[in-house]
This record gives sequence, structure tokens and C-alpha cells, in this order.
Amino acid sequence: MLEILGWSNRLEREVTVIIPLEFLSLSEVALVKHSLRAAVEGKFFPEWEFETLFGVDRETVRKVYLSWPRQTIEDEVFWSAVIGSMNNLLGYPHGREEELTLYVPEGRTAILETLHRFTKQGR
Repeated sequence: MLEILGWSNRLEREVTVIIPLEFLSLSEVALVKHSLRAAVEGKFFPEWEFETLFGVDRETVRKVYLSWPRQTIEDEVFWSAVIGSMNNLLGYPHGREEELTLYVPEGRTAILETLHRFTKQGR
């Protein structure tokens, strides 16, 4: 069961923020998880270019993937990983459309729609 209860901040070494339920549907939560996994495990982005494309390294995106939808790192880094995964899967010329559908069976249109919802929310 997903813990999507609303915003929760704790003043500790790591910041914990839970995505609000009204912001994403369960299918969108799954799509973001699939996109993060594709970015981390897929052969879409060469290692030498990854950090330039995302603004964070692959290990940071892996950390976000493993904790999604719970936020356990700084806001800017977290959203760079989330938005960067979806945006680069759509826009980077990786030429791996079949592989993309294996990781994200919801497809490019669903990624784009979810990405637009994030950007509408000011992320």
C-alpha cells in the first residue's frame, strides 16, 4: 500500500516529503516509478552525459527511484530526478522506443501527460 497522505516535513538530516494523494493518481505514481527505473536501469542515456542531462547523477536518480513516492532528499534534487527522467525519456534521441515500452508500458503519451501535470503544479 502506498503512503500518500499529504505534505509532511521533518527537520532532520534528510527531508521527508510525501506526494499528496490529490496531486497524482495511483497510475501516475506507477508511471513515474517506471520512468525513474527506465532512466536508471535502461540504456537510454550514456554515463558520460547523464549528469549533464539530468542535473544529478545516476545514483541520485536511483535513490529517488528506490524511495518513490516518498521524498528523502532535497526538493530541488528530487524534482530534477523526477522531471529529468520523464523529460529526457521523451526528448533525448535515444532511439530505443521498444525498450522504452518495456520499462514504461503506459507509453510516451502517458509520460507526456504526467509531465505536464507536474509542470502545471509549478515543479
